Amino acid sequence: MALAGCSVKEDRSSCPCTVMIDFTQMDAVRHSAADVLAVTDGTPVLYETVPSERYGEQYSFRVKRVSTVVDISSGWPERNGAETGFTVREGEQFPELYLDTEFLATDRESVTVTADLHKVYCNVTIDVRSEGVYPYSLAVRGNVCGYDEEGNPVPGNFIYQLVPDEHGLCSVRIPRQSDASLILSITENEDVLREFALGEYIIKSGYDWTAEDLEDVEVVVDYTKVDVTFRVNDWQDTVSFDVII
Repeated sequence: MALAGCSVKEDRSSCPCTVMIDFTQMDAVRHSAADVLAVTDGTPVLYETVPSERYGEQYSFRVKRVSTVVDISSGWPERNGAETGFTVREGEQFPELYLDTEFLATDRESVTVTADLHKVYCNVTIDVRSEGVYPYSLAVRGNVCGYDEEGNPVPGNFIYQLVPDEHGLCSVRIPRQSDASLILSITENEDVLREFALGEYIIKSGYDWTAEDLEDVEVVVDYTKVDVTFRVNDWQDTVSFDVII
């Protein structure tokens, strides 16, 4: 009953705060719908999908006047009501997530935010160049499995298997990285033949993991009998081995 309303003569500190989200700047073509997740004191209190047809309408909801985080997102699979954050399990690549995390000052009658989504995944395309048919598989491993409800990278095992196509191409989507821990493994019959410090190569190329919108990465793995040449965007390095890959 306390959330239903308060009279002007009452102490309004116990009244809820009305949160209004402005979706008018959203790209309805890219984002056919937006998900709104509100988390108060670590507990989800709202999860709703807003279709693009409603972007021009006033969207609002009420929360208690305590610490509240609102995640506005597009591209995340359907979640259950108790779920917060955006993390994936081992063996899954990261979805094409666009995210806007808002920390709300809800100690007032109302607050308005403008939805402004940003690309928080990086699509890593790997071009494996070799002579003849490529007989191996690849795996990308890292120490970040997604984001918490405040948009911070979440530590956790990230493992995704890749099989290059007939042209040697494969790709994997990864979340924002907090370090250079990404590893690219070359395997044959589940045996690891070589491991490469992919995260270090990406950072050496000048890639900015702190950018609001993450750029995609193109990696070329070009190997000969004793050398493996890595090209990440415009950066290049060659690693030599004593044993033929």
